Amino acid sequence: MKVDIRDIIKKEKVMRDLPNNHRNNFEQLLQKEMHQKTKNNYTFLKIAASVLLLISLSFTGYQLFNSDVSQDVVQTKDEPSNKINSLADISPDLKKIEDYYLTHINYQLSKIKITDENRIVLDTYLVQLGELQEEYNNSIAEIDSDEISEETINALIDNLQMRLKLMYQLKAQLKKIENLNKQENENITI
Repeated sequence: MKVDIRDIIKKEKVMRDLPNNHRNNFEQLLQKEMHQKTKNNYTFLKIAASVLLLISLSFTGYQLFNSDVSQDVVQTKDEPSNKINSLADISPDLKKIEDYYLTHINYQLSKIKITDENRIVLDTYLVQLGELQEEYNNSIAEIDSDEISEETINALIDNLQMRLKLMYQLKAQLKKIENLNKQENENITI
């Protein structure tokens, strides 16, 4: 059976009149509940964090102040670093030149489409490019910073230029092969 609570409240006259101090009692209880401090005892966690911090600081300090200089570091500092790995080790301007040529060479290589018809020509040119790259690497490996001359720098730049010219020749050859294949296909279809 459903009972409407409003009907029950209307019937109850006692409930209509609240005691005079009801409002004050309610506010006091509310104040007590709201301002009651929760006692969370985190002292154990504070102590554990402090101990952990002290241990990590002492370990770091020990590592920092008692670290011996390794023999490898001493040996590398004693050895002269006259070895040159690329034109960038000689001059920033030469690095730009080297990057320019290598970027163009790699770009031209990336544009080449490999097919069965052009594979033989492509392999021949790639062998020549590999030989020039090996010659370039050997020349760089032989140079010390004490022996740098304008002639060696020019020889290295000439090597880069030859590789780029070789790439352009390769592209021209591949274009000729492609045109011949197109002409043959047109003749066959006619």
